[in-house]
Amino acid sequence: MKLSLFSPEDFLVFDLDSGVRVIALSCGKVPLFYATLMIKAGAERDPLGKEGLSDLVAESLTLGTRLKGPQELNREIEGLGASLEATSHWDSSLLSLSGPLEYSGDLLRILREVLFEPSFPGDELSKAKERRMAKLMELKDNAPKIADRTIWNLAMDGTPYSHPIGGTLNSIPGLAREDIIRFYKETYIPQRATLLVIGKTHPRRLLEESKKALQGWPAGEAGQDPPLASPRKGKKILILDRPDLTQSEIRVALPGVARQNRRYLAFKLMNYILGGGGFSSRLMERVRSQKGYTYGIRSSFHALRIPGPLIISTFTPTETTYAAFEEILSTLEGFAKEGPSPKELQEAKGFFKGNFPLRLETPSQLAREILQLELYGLDLGELLEFPERLGRVGLEEIRELASDHLRLDDMKVVIVGRSEAFLKYFEGLGTVEVIPYKDVSP
Repeated sequence: MKLSLFSPEDFLVFDLDSGVRVIALSCGKVPLFYATLMIKAGAERDPLGKEGLSDLVAESLTLGTRLKGPQELNREIEGLGASLEATSHWDSSLLSLSGPLEYSGDLLRILREVLFEPSFPGDELSKAKERRMAKLMELKDNAPKIADRTIWNLAMDGTPYSHPIGGTLNSIPGLAREDIIRFYKETYIPQRATLLVIGKTHPRRLLEESKKALQGWPAGEAGQDPPLASPRKGKKILILDRPDLTQSEIRVALPGVARQNRRYLAFKLMNYILGGGGFSSRLMERVRSQKGYTYGIRSSFHALRIPGPLIISTFTPTETTYAAFEEILSTLEGFAKEGPSPKELQEAKGFFKGNFPLRLETPSQLAREILQLELYGLDLGELLEFPERLGRVGLEEIRELASDHLRLDDMKVVIVGRSEAFLKYFEGLGTVEVIPYKDVSP
C-alpha cells in the first residue's frame, strides 16, 4: 500500500557511532522542515519527591544557551519564521524545531546549540516554576481535572508512572537547578536519542545535514533506569468528598496492555467499541442513550513501556451517582462475557481504516506516528501494514482480551462528589476510602 505522503523509498535510517539514530524522511506538500530529537526517557525517571523534573528539564532547554539569552534565542528563531518546543512525556522527551525548508541548516545548527549548550539560567527557571505553580493552583477547584489526575495515580500505583508529568504543588518548589543539570547530564545522551527530520527534499540531503549537526556528541553516563514494575493489582475505591457539588465525577480504571504487546491493535478496537467510539460505543448507548444518566461517557487507554490503564470517564447528577456506576459495571461484565458483536467490530474497523490516512496528513502527524514506533522498538513498516493488520483482528481475539482485562476485581475507582448521598451504596462493594476534597493537592 502506498500512502499519500510517503513510500518506503522515501526513508533513510542511519545509526551514528555515538549511538544516535537518524531517520530522514522526504515528504510534504509545502517546503517546510521538521526536526524532532527524541530522548527515550521521560517523566517515569522523575525521582521520588522530584515529580515534574523531566518536564522542567525539557522546558529549560528553550530558556537560553551559553551563547544566547532566551530573548536573543527567540528572536533568532522567529526571524527564520520557525518555532521551538520542548516537552516531556511518559517514556520520552522531545525537542522540536520547524520552519522553512530553505533554513534547514540554520535550524539544525540551533537544535545543536540548544541541545549541547543549555545555560539553565536560574532566573528563568524560577519563572518557569512560578508558571507551573500558578497553573496547578487553578486546578484546585476543577473537579474533572482532579478526578483525572487521581485515577491515573491510583491506576499506576506501584510504578514510576504514578504521578502527574508536570509535577505537583508539593514537588515543584523543591526542583533545584542542580537537579536539572544532573538529570540533563544523565538523560540527554546519544545512546538514548533518535533524530527524525522531515522535509520536501531528498532524504540523503536531510541525513547528511543531520549527521553534521550531531557530530561530536560525546557519550554520557546513563543514570539508572527505574524498575518497570506493573501496577498493583486488586480493587480500590476512593471517594473525594466535596459537599458543594451537584454532580459527581466518576472514573473507573482497568488493566491495559503495553505498547509492544502483540494484541495492542485488538485492544485499540476493543476500547473503541466499549467507550472510545463516541455515540456508537457500548457505554454511550447504555449509560447515556438508554438510561439518561449522563450527557457523555468515554473510555481511553494508555499503552506505555509497561501496561497502562484503560480509563472510563463520565459525570452524572448526585442522585444518580451509584446508578450510573452500576450501569458501567453491568456494561463491563456483559462485554467481558460476550465480547463485541460482528457489526460492532465491522464498524470499529471501518472507522480506523477511514481515519488512518488522516493520521498521516501532515509531517507533524507523521512524526508522531514514526517516533512512537521507534520509541517502543517496533518496525517502521507497521505504518504501511496497518490496514492489513487491522483486517486480521477477529472477534475471538477481542473476546479473550475483554475476558482478561475487564476484571472488576482489579478495577480502581475514583468518585468526586457529595459522598453523604451515595457512600452507603459503594460500601457494599468492599473497602472504601473517603478523603475530603480540600485535602487533595494537585
